[in-house]
Amino acid sequence: MAVQKRGCYILNTDGGNRADRSGPAAIGVLLRTRRLVTVDQISRVIGPATHSVAEYQALIEGLRLARDHEIQRIRVYMDSELVVDQVNGVSTVKQAHLKELHAVASGLVALFKSIRVSWVPREMNIEADRLVNDALRRADLASDSRMHDPCP
Repeated sequence: MAVQKRGCYILNTDGGNRADRSGPAAIGVLLRTRRLVTVDQISRVIGPATHSVAEYQALIEGLRLARDHEIQRIRVYMDSELVVDQVNGVSTVKQAHLKELHAVASGLVALFKSIRVSWVPREMNIEADRLVNDALRRADLASDSRMHDPCP
């Protein structure tokens, strides 16, 4: 574990839900070394949530994952301008349902020796987006199998 504590790590996070907001939302988190070696990842359904809530949840879970690996220096990339601007203090959190998530994320950000949270276009966050879509697909498959089970 001592080797993983050194250097700067890369964290890509994404959160999303279906365009029609049917079904659950999901998060995708990819933690890698600066040489792009995967350290850990998360691909999980979080239940019903708005897109912004899912984005915040992905950031929070990603930062917790990095802390679990005792990482001190990290660069975070996500495709939600809203969350990036709010976490960086560029814009204020106006939506009441995001204020608590913002406080949790900000508290985690403060725990790192060096951290930068940056916006990237969706095309540059494709791995985290894939993890979100994988989780949503698994949820769809589980839902379909329950619907076709003659003995639920």
